Amino acid sequence: MYFDALTLAAVVDELRATLVGGRVQRVLLPGELSVALEIYAGQRYYLVLSAHPQFARVHLSPVRISRGTDATPPLLLLLRKYVNRGRITAIEQPDLERVLLLSIAKRPLLRNSNDEPELDSDNEDQSDGTEDEVLRCELIVEIMERRSNIVLVGDNNVILAAARHVTPRMSRRPVLPREPYELPPPQAKRNPRQATAVEMRAAVPDGQPDLARALVTAYRGLSPLAAREVVYRVMGSTIVPTSADLPWEALADALRQLCQPPWMPHIVIDDGEPVAFAPYELTHLPGARPCPSMNAALDAYYATRERLTAHHQRRDALRERLNAMRERLERQCSALRAELERASDLEQLRWEGEMIFAFLHELAPGQDHLEVDGRRIALDPRKSPVECARDRFRAYEKAKGALAGIPERLRAVELRLAGLDETLALLELAEGYDAIEAIAREAEAEGYLGPEPTGRTRKRPDRPTPPLRLESSDGLTIYVGRTAQQNEHVTFRLGAPDDLWLHVRGAPGAHVIIKVGQRDVPERTIQEAAALAAYYSSQRASASVEVEITRRRHVRKVRGGPRGLVTYQAERSVRVTPRPPW
Repeated sequence: MYFDALTLAAVVDELRATLVGGRVQRVLLPGELSVALEIYAGQRYYLVLSAHPQFARVHLSPVRISRGTDATPPLLLLLRKYVNRGRITAIEQPDLERVLLLSIAKRPLLRNSNDEPELDSDNEDQSDGTEDEVLRCELIVEIMERRSNIVLVGDNNVILAAARHVTPRMSRRPVLPREPYELPPPQAKRNPRQATAVEMRAAVPDGQPDLARALVTAYRGLSPLAAREVVYRVMGSTIVPTSADLPWEALADALRQLCQPPWMPHIVIDDGEPVAFAPYELTHLPGARPCPSMNAALDAYYATRERLTAHHQRRDALRERLNAMRERLERQCSALRAELERASDLEQLRWEGEMIFAFLHELAPGQDHLEVDGRRIALDPRKSPVECARDRFRAYEKAKGALAGIPERLRAVELRLAGLDETLALLELAEGYDAIEAIAREAEAEGYLGPEPTGRTRKRPDRPTPPLRLESSDGLTIYVGRTAQQNEHVTFRLGAPDDLWLHVRGAPGAHVIIKVGQRDVPERTIQEAAALAAYYSSQRASASVEVEITRRRHVRKVRGGPRGLVTYQAERSVRVTPRPPW
């Protein structure tokens, strides 16, 4: 699906009506190739700028965007300097190009008598500074699929930072800091807003199998979707070959109308999912329905494809580091199990030494083997039988000492693996940046994370997040742990001995407590709590999940195990469908 120049034109018209004059109150990075601006212009707006190679776009989001990466690249630092607290003075689009220019002006911070920085106010004229003191910049979004970019350009037309650096070896138009900025070269095509029948007839040769494709080749800013719509409105079909007797006047008129306001945003729904959008009525696609705005159509479409609030990059990076630790622990387990297998060889050494002593009276000097119960014991003919036996016993004692403590070490590594699997499962279920960061802090405290990829260590503040607290339909309190620390807190701090404790059978997931008090627990509440336990587990996607229920008094910490790892005796189990919190 193309985010074409006509879509951007409709978005720009809507942004001009809402954002010009507004002040940027917050700048953040939802992802490595995206920027979000919180803008106050009579009310709060959330503007998404994305240079994603597949989902590059610009649109307003109806919900507040939160950061999705913990990194602070130069782009973010310079956006904070030049854009944050600045005012949007203009929003422009080069004619029929997929380029957006946000012009931003920012006054410097003033200081009061206490030398504390004071931000400019909406109600006060802070014009004491000269015009030259105002920081001016342009935030430019280039929507060009794999070559999409977000570029911050200073008032002197010099690039300050960019989401993606482009070197001279990569392109004739490099995008690098401290280099002058050049707009993408315009397409050498005709303007569809000035289309005429004579011009169109000259631009489209006869004998082409697809008229829509020929229009895309001839006119700039025209996507295949728009070209098919033009052809369908006139011809009643999207696939039409070119010929001299086509109604060129009607085609030119349909093209002109499609490419200019008033815009009529539409979105196409297929099997309950948005599959296409356009700033004009889509008559050639079934399931098309009008939208209140182009921004609303874009948000509905991209919400199912790139969820900026899900923080995929942060989750993926953390998952990668945890999986790297898991591979290390698996290798340790394999090595320790191999060492344990050597225990059988030790017994063989001891048995051979005992047998040599037992049959000393039968061994002759220079004999090279001994047969006992059909088993062959090799002897060194250069040594006496007593020396051969002593060699066995020395090797046995030496290896026995080396293997001492391996079962305990193996158990410790297996417990760490179990705790790590629990952490990985909870990471997949984490919702939002704060939840992911809470799991990251716990994983670092447990030693599951190695050094940061940059080689720098960073102390994470200890900010424990509270467990989920809900009330059942029968008025009973339910607690749900969503991290290892929360699981331990829910079970052993919030849970009393007579409270009910729930956990999915044989899979990592949340500890759930039903506060019983002096009441009998209705089956409806048990079903609700069990559905929550299933939802916050690695079995969330299953249609039916078995959840075990017991009194909290039957739950015990695993001795020497990581936080949140327990053993228990189940009184009974129920089978439920996972259900999100209400």
